[in-house]
Amino acid sequence: MEQVNEHLLECLNILQEECAEVIQAASKIKRFGILNRKEGDELNNLQNLEMELGDMLAMIDLVRGAGIGITLDGLERAKKLKMLRLSKWMHTYSEIEK
Repeated sequence: MEQVNEHLLECLNILQEECAEVIQAASKIKRFGILNRKEGDELNNLQNLEMELGDMLAMIDLVRGAGIGITLDGLERAKKLKMLRLSKWMHTYSEIEK
């Protein structure tokens, strides 16, 4: 697919929104704590982050299914490369392997 069709455009727009919501959920954990729950909210900050990450993963699947050439193999390859880079530069990387 060389052109951005209406479906792909909508998927990309929603993916952007979900990524922004993940950023916001991570920021709330940093500011207020993992288990903090804002008055009136059903979910605590951890549950909210989990929900937003799930929403983002759903949109990744939809973008992948939109036929622009993103594959599971490509995503897995990119993930492994990121983990390799993190192993060199992330200060707390050793904690991931515990």
